[in-house]
Amino acid sequence: MSAVDVLFSPGRIGGLEIPNRIAMAPMTREFSHGGVPGPDVAAYYARRAAGGCGLIITEGMAVNAAGAHDGPIPLFYQPQTLAACRAIVDGVHRAGARIMPQLWHVGVQDSPIEVNPQTVKQRPPRVGPSGLLGTGEVGGEVLDERGIADTIADFARAAQAAREIGFDGIEIHGAHGYLPDQFLWSRTNRRRDGYGGDARERTRFVVELIRACKAAAGPDFPIVLRMSQWKSFDYAARLAETPSQLEAIFLPIAEAGVDAFHCSTRRFWEPAFAESDLTLAGWMRKITGSPTIAVGSVTLENDFKHDRSEATGGIAESAPRTRDVEAVASFIERGEFDMIAVGRAMIANPDWAALVRSRETHKLRSFRREQLAALD
Repeated sequence: MSAVDVLFSPGRIGGLEIPNRIAMAPMTREFSHGGVPGPDVAAYYARRAAGGCGLIITEGMAVNAAGAHDGPIPLFYQPQTLAACRAIVDGVHRAGARIMPQLWHVGVQDSPIEVNPQTVKQRPPRVGPSGLLGTGEVGGEVLDERGIADTIADFARAAQAAREIGFDGIEIHGAHGYLPDQFLWSRTNRRRDGYGGDARERTRFVVELIRACKAAAGPDFPIVLRMSQWKSFDYAARLAETPSQLEAIFLPIAEAGVDAFHCSTRRFWEPAFAESDLTLAGWMRKITGSPTIAVGSVTLENDFKHDRSEATGGIAESAPRTRDVEAVASFIERGEFDMIAVGRAMIANPDWAALVRSRETHKLRSFRREQLAALD
């Protein structure tokens, strides 16, 4: 048996069995006008499922108006959006894959000055733990305790709705400087109440959020938390400087009921800390004992946003790098992480998993920016 075959052994997140170890990474596509995903969005995900991907994680779906990105993303709090998601779930299930929506709240993030009226009727005020951007500048309003409770309730309602629709679990976007990450990070959480303080004390919002989602959707409904060191505006940012700091943050969160951690890095193979060869996904698995999903430039020569110029939108084009397949298989085989998520390479190759399984990686197509202009 080839080492690559481990990618096609069943995986498990909580009580959910996944056909293989390959996930589609969540990627913001912005084709849901009015916040409602249409048949083209459903077909886009179904093609990746038919192409052999075991787990589809959708693009971020906003849990409330304050958490919505300015683009035409799915607004998961709208009844018409929830109804439209049934077609997404059904298409993926018919193709034999599992699917989770990524629940998203952007918190205090930089936003464009102009808003497209076709996609967002009115920009809501940005809210966060301390109203601060990662730069330390004021960028929005401070969530009071009522606002925190309401936001947690919105996540819980979204989790319950996901189960009722037929999704197989949820992923909470707690990475890249969005709202849960803002509570965890000392640069954006300067609170002096019970939601601020040291590393462990700053976990309270996320712990309560996880518990509320479990209570609403049921203890057997899987929850994945996406986490990262880097932020969308600062690649050098670090949530934790040492493994012990990482443990202080994420062990309480794991104990709250997270079934798996999706560890977002720009390059999946890089060590997380200087004193060890373990990747971020490896450290998270060691610290929490939970399954982990790795991600970052899989089968691509250039990492995400290798080129940050305005002219390109910052998203790097890239030729395939087929040697990654063997490297991923090796990491999984030795238990460093449990699954691999594929992003841009799966936009370029809906059949990425099928090509890997048939040992035809030489047929992988390059990722090009113009591919983002349509849902192929």
